[in-house]
Amino acid sequence: MENETPIEEITWSVRPAKLHPKKAAFALVVDIGFGALIASNSLILGICMTGVLFGTQATFFLTTHFVLSKEGVRAKYPFRTKYYTWEQIRRAKFFKEACYLFTRKKPSNLDGWSGIAVFYGEDRNQIVSTIKARLGPGVVT
Repeated sequence: MENETPIEEITWSVRPAKLHPKKAAFALVVDIGFGALIASNSLILGICMTGVLFGTQATFFLTTHFVLSKEGVRAKYPFRTKYYTWEQIRRAKFFKEACYLFTRKKPSNLDGWSGIAVFYGEDRNQIVSTIKARLGPGVVT
Protein backbone atom coordinates (compact mmCIF):
# COMPACT_ATOMS: atom_id res chain seq x y z
CA MET A 1 0.00 0.00 0.00
CA GLU A 2 1.05 3.55 -0.56
CA ASN A 3 1.53 6.10 2.18
CA GLU A 4 -2.08 7.14 2.63
CA THR A 5 -2.95 9.67 5.26
CA PRO A 6 -5.65 8.18 7.44
CA ILE A 7 -8.88 10.13 7.53
CA GLU A 8 -9.26 11.74 10.95
CA GLU A 9 -13.05 11.65 11.04
CA ILE A 10 -15.85 10.35 8.86
CA THR A 11 -19.38 11.71 9.34
CA TRP A 12 -22.49 10.54 7.52
CA SER A 13 -26.25 10.15 7.93
CA VAL A 14 -28.46 7.23 6.99
CA ARG A 15 -32.21 6.88 6.66
CA PRO A 16 -32.98 3.24 5.75
CA ALA A 17 -36.62 3.98 4.89
CA LYS A 18 -35.43 6.28 2.11
CA LEU A 19 -33.18 3.53 0.74
CA HIS A 20 -36.00 0.94 0.89
CA PRO A 21 -39.28 2.72 0.07
CA LYS A 22 -41.30 -0.48 -0.48
CA LYS A 23 -40.33 -1.82 2.95
CA ALA A 24 -41.14 1.56 4.49
CA ALA A 25 -44.57 1.67 2.87
CA PHE A 26 -45.35 -1.87 4.02
CA ALA A 27 -44.23 -1.11 7.59
CA LEU A 28 -46.35 2.05 7.71
CA VAL A 29 -49.41 0.20 6.42
CA VAL A 30 -48.95 -2.51 9.05
CA ASP A 31 -48.42 0.03 11.85
CA ILE A 32 -51.42 2.13 10.88
CA GLY A 33 -53.53 -0.99 10.29
CA PHE A 34 -52.86 -2.34 13.77
CA GLY A 35 -53.45 1.11 15.21
CA ALA A 36 -56.79 1.35 13.40
CA LEU A 37 -57.84 -2.10 14.65
CA ILE A 38 -57.05 -1.13 18.21
CA ALA A 39 -58.63 2.31 17.74
CA SER A 40 -61.93 0.64 16.82
CA ASN A 41 -62.21 -0.26 20.51
CA SER A 42 -60.34 2.64 22.09
CA LEU A 43 -59.21 5.69 20.17
CA ILE A 44 -56.60 6.77 22.72
CA LEU A 45 -55.14 3.27 23.01
CA GLY A 46 -55.04 2.96 19.20
CA ILE A 47 -53.14 6.23 18.84
CA CYS A 48 -50.74 5.23 21.63
CA MET A 49 -50.08 1.80 20.14
CA THR A 50 -49.46 3.30 16.70
CA GLY A 51 -46.90 5.58 18.33
CA VAL A 52 -45.28 2.64 20.12
CA LEU A 53 -45.08 0.61 16.90
CA PHE A 54 -43.55 3.56 15.05
CA GLY A 55 -41.13 4.17 17.93
CA THR A 56 -39.85 0.61 17.84
CA GLN A 57 -38.96 1.13 14.18
CA ALA A 58 -37.58 4.66 14.57
CA THR A 59 -34.04 3.73 13.48
CA PHE A 60 -35.56 2.54 10.19
CA PHE A 61 -37.88 5.50 9.55
CA LEU A 62 -35.81 8.39 10.91
CA THR A 63 -32.30 9.65 10.19
CA THR A 64 -29.33 8.37 12.18
CA HIS A 65 -26.03 10.27 12.27
CA PHE A 66 -22.70 8.45 12.59
CA VAL A 67 -19.18 9.64 13.36
CA LEU A 68 -16.06 7.48 13.08
CA SER A 69 -13.10 9.22 14.68
CA LYS A 70 -9.70 8.02 15.81
CA GLU A 71 -11.08 7.89 19.38
CA GLY A 72 -14.18 5.81 18.69
CA VAL A 73 -17.56 5.47 17.02
CA ARG A 74 -20.65 7.58 17.80
CA ALA A 75 -24.19 6.88 16.63
CA LYS A 76 -26.91 9.45 17.22
CA TYR A 77 -30.12 7.48 16.79
CA PRO A 78 -33.52 9.23 16.89
CA PHE A 79 -34.09 8.60 20.62
CA ARG A 80 -30.60 7.94 21.99
CA THR A 81 -26.89 8.36 21.38
CA LYS A 82 -24.29 5.62 21.75
CA TYR A 83 -20.55 6.10 21.88
CA TYR A 84 -17.80 3.49 22.23
CA THR A 85 -14.07 3.95 22.11
CA TRP A 86 -12.14 1.53 19.90
CA GLU A 87 -10.70 -0.09 23.05
CA GLN A 88 -14.21 -0.95 24.31
CA ILE A 89 -15.14 -2.88 21.16
CA ARG A 90 -14.43 -6.61 21.55
CA ARG A 91 -16.39 -8.14 18.65
CA ALA A 92 -17.56 -7.00 15.22
CA LYS A 93 -20.00 -8.54 12.74
CA PHE A 94 -20.13 -7.19 9.19
CA PHE A 95 -23.21 -7.56 6.99
CA LYS A 96 -24.45 -6.21 3.66
CA GLU A 97 -26.00 -2.95 4.90
CA ALA A 98 -24.67 -2.58 8.44
CA CYS A 99 -22.15 -3.81 10.94
CA TYR A 100 -22.59 -4.42 14.63
CA LEU A 101 -19.89 -3.57 17.13
CA PHE A 102 -20.14 -5.21 20.56
CA THR A 103 -18.48 -4.65 23.92
CA ARG A 104 -18.65 -8.39 24.71
CA LYS A 105 -16.27 -10.89 23.16
CA LYS A 106 -18.76 -13.78 23.17
CA PRO A 107 -22.31 -13.63 21.79
CA SER A 108 -24.88 -12.96 24.49
CA ASN A 109 -28.55 -12.14 24.95
CA LEU A 110 -27.33 -8.73 26.07
CA ASP A 111 -25.89 -7.92 22.61
CA GLY A 112 -28.83 -5.62 21.88
CA TRP A 113 -27.89 -3.52 24.90
CA SER A 114 -24.11 -3.78 24.68
CA GLY A 115 -23.68 -3.17 20.98
CA ILE A 116 -23.93 -0.47 18.38
CA ALA A 117 -25.41 -0.83 14.89
CA VAL A 118 -23.55 1.11 12.20
CA PHE A 119 -25.50 1.49 8.96
CA TYR A 120 -23.25 2.05 5.96
CA GLY A 121 -25.46 4.15 3.74
CA GLU A 122 -23.92 5.12 0.41
CA ASP A 123 -20.18 4.66 1.05
CA ARG A 124 -19.95 1.08 2.36
CA ASN A 125 -16.37 0.31 1.28
CA GLN A 126 -14.78 3.34 2.96
CA ILE A 127 -16.72 2.82 6.19
CA VAL A 128 -15.92 -0.92 6.41
CA SER A 129 -12.22 -0.38 5.69
CA THR A 130 -12.01 2.43 8.26
CA ILE A 131 -13.70 0.35 10.95
CA LYS A 132 -11.51 -2.69 10.24
CA ALA A 133 -8.36 -0.53 10.31
CA ARG A 134 -9.26 0.95 13.70
CA LEU A 135 -10.36 -2.23 15.48
CA GLY A 136 -7.90 -3.50 18.05
CA PRO A 137 -5.81 -6.64 17.51
CA GLY A 138 -7.90 -8.83 19.84
CA VAL A 139 -11.29 -8.02 18.31
CA VAL A 140 -13.27 -11.06 17.15
CA THR A 141 -14.77 -10.64 13.67
